Amino acid sequence: MIGPVETRLLETRERRGAAFAVLLDPDSHTPASFLDSAARAVEGGADLFLVGGSFMGTPLYAQMVRELGEKFPIPVVLFPGGGSHVVPGAQAILFTSLVSGRNPQYLIEEQIKGSVVVAASKMEPIPTAYILVDGGRTTSVEFISNTRPIPADKPKLTLVHALAASMMGMRWTYLEAGSGAPNPVGIDHVKAVAGHVPTNLIVGGGLVRPEMARERVEAGASMIVTGNIWEKVRDLALVREFAAAVHVKG
Repeated sequence: MIGPVETRLLETRERRGAAFAVLLDPDSHTPASFLDSAARAVEGGADLFLVGGSFMGTPLYAQMVRELGEKFPIPVVLFPGGGSHVVPGAQAILFTSLVSGRNPQYLIEEQIKGSVVVAASKMEPIPTAYILVDGGRTTSVEFISNTRPIPADKPKLTLVHALAASMMGMRWTYLEAGSGAPNPVGIDHVKAVAGHVPTNLIVGGGLVRPEMARERVEAGASMIVTGNIWEKVRDLALVREFAAAVHVKG
């Protein structure tokens, strides 16, 4: 069943062309800088927050998620690296399975662990196929999950993984090059999935210029995610440029 957050994302896609998500990693922030980055994202035109990371070391994580939901008007959606990262306070969660890998821990085991908290907290799960595409270097998620990404020159492999996931009922596909990747997910991968799979397509990793985001929206992405860049460049004008690039319908 599609819940209110997912409905809002679909409406944003229809109305604006695509949704713009800012990924916040609590491990990269103090509580104050976390909220400061969130405020800049909202002012700049972000449609939602994704919160998560491959490794969650801060003991303040749950508090930071809760405060984010209390202080800002846009949805807070967890993007956890494992079952232990699922905490109350967010409205929804990208309930992902790392379908590009063959490690059962990230295909189903972590999902079993996290499902209990999702259900108990009445958090909205958004079923998502998570597909890693080689972005030019070994990423944290690749290392921690012990899985290999799909080669950058093999968009057909991305297509068939997304197709299988959609047949299993996953409504969203997340193509990820990895945080701070030298090379973002290629346009050919985006077009391959968008042109042949009935899925809502998320693209993230290595998108450091607004035109990169727009190209992927025009190729078929339903949501663009940026994260690592905001830990380095605290520029409200750049956030607005990204929002304008993603919102191709104005």
